Amino acid sequence: MEYFLTSEFWCNMLWVGLIVVCVLVFISGFFFCNKLSEVGGGGLFIALSVVAFLFISVISLLDEIKFPCLWDHYRGPVIILAKEAPLLHNYFMAVNRSLARTEEEIKKLNAEKENSAMTEAKDVYNDQIKNQENRKKELENMGYRVEQLAQRLYFSKYLTRLGNLSADSDIERELREVQEACAQLVNEE
Repeated sequence: MEYFLTSEFWCNMLWVGLIVVCVLVFISGFFFCNKLSEVGGGGLFIALSVVAFLFISVISLLDEIKFPCLWDHYRGPVIILAKEAPLLHNYFMAVNRSLARTEEEIKKLNAEKENSAMTEAKDVYNDQIKNQENRKKELENMGYRVEQLAQRLYFSKYLTRLGNLSADSDIERELREVQEACAQLVNEE
């Protein structure tokens, strides 16, 4: 029952709907072209070209919707987490969003520190900047850890597909550990 609530199910339903629509458009285009040829207008090639163009356009749009992070700067082995460990992939994206917010906060604190004239206020800003820089290091380390784990997972799945043995249980255990660490780090905000 839970499968019906997943995005994979609805994506598959979208693909089935797309195929049905394309088949219906193709059949109606074929009958329309037959009507045109009876009238003397020929246009079978044009109608099939339009249908093929629409089909290719919709498929490319669906690929962009299905895998939006391929168009982001998170290319590479981390994309395997979207399929193999979607919760960890979501945490990885949250870690990157947190990292961006932390960097913005550091910039803002530095600007406020420069505008401040009192030494006590500058000391407070220095403490806040130090805390934010520590947070930034933690987030960067977690992002690096997830990327390294994704590379190992990708390589393990690659070897499994080739028929070689791999240490899937070790990677799955580490996936759970990293996922829990990511959850704790993201929820600290």
